[in-house]
Amino acid sequence: MCSNIAIGNYVRIKNQAAIGQVISIHLHKVLIAFGKLHFYLPLQSVENVTFPSSIRKNRSLSNNLTIDTRSMPADPILDLHGFNKAQALCALEKFLNHALLLGHCRLKIIHGQGKGILRSAVRHYLNGHPLVKGITLQSPVHCMAGMTIVEI
Repeated sequence: MCSNIAIGNYVRIKNQAAIGQVISIHLHKVLIAFGKLHFYLPLQSVENVTFPSSIRKNRSLSNNLTIDTRSMPADPILDLHGFNKAQALCALEKFLNHALLLGHCRLKIIHGQGKGILRSAVRHYLNGHPLVKGITLQSPVHCMAGMTIVEI
């Protein structure tokens, strides 16, 4: 399947909804444009797609990125229970990037209540992150002291 991927083709990351365009191929890596974002990905992690009109009718962020909104859950959730601080921040960065690619604008991050180490690390990280428009620290109505809600 990877052998028929060529420059200019539209591809998607396997098991994802984001569609991008192949910019270049070098060895076993492919450079894909998702709007203004460019990513190098392993060649075997992408697959060719046709551009059916049903997907085009969904939300289009630019000429090169189309999101099929039918396959998106309401608010993605990242559960950081059991992670140390470094693992949590690495997972959080990946989560933010994937959410952006898939067109999500509201995310839920579960860090737990505990001693507050993950909560403070996550919130400090989010406060300085360029993708983050805002965070909701707690919602006493919903008893969510162990969760941070992020708007991107």
